[in-house]
Amino acid sequence: MSPRARLAALLTLRRTEHDQAAADLATASQRQRDTEAVTARTRAALDHLAPAAADVHQLRAIAAARLAAANMLDELGAQEAAAQGALDEASATYTSASMRLRAVEKLHDRAAAEAREAELAREQAVLDEIAQRRTGAGA
Repeated sequence: MSPRARLAALLTLRRTEHDQAAADLATASQRQRDTEAVTARTRAALDHLAPAAADVHQLRAIAAARLAAANMLDELGAQEAAAQGALDEASATYTSASMRLRAVEKLHDRAAAEAREAELAREQAVLDEIAQRRTGAGA
C-alpha cells in the first residue's frame, strides 16, 4: 500500500471516528436535556402539592409522600449527574476526534500539495527538455 493510500485510509478512519463521536455527543446531549426536563417537571408537580390536611393520618400520609418525593428527586439528581458525566466524556471524545481528524487532514493536504508540486516539476522538466531539443535542432 502506497503512503498516499495509507494516508487516505487513515483520513477515512479519522472521519468515521469523528462522525461517531459527533453522534455520541448529540445522544449524550439529548439524554442530558431529557433528564433535566424530567427533573424540572417532577419538581414543578411536587411544588403544586399543597398540604390541606385536617388530621394526623393525613399529615403522616403527606410526610410519607414528601419523603418518597425527596427520594425520587435524589434519584433524578443522580441520573442528571450521570448524564452530565456522559456528556462531558462524549464532549472530550469529540474534541479529541476533531483534533486527530484535523491533523490527518493537514497531512493529507500537505501530501496532495507535494504531489502536485512533484507533478508540475516533472512537467517542467519535460518542457525544458523539449525546448532544449528544439534549440539544439534549430542551431
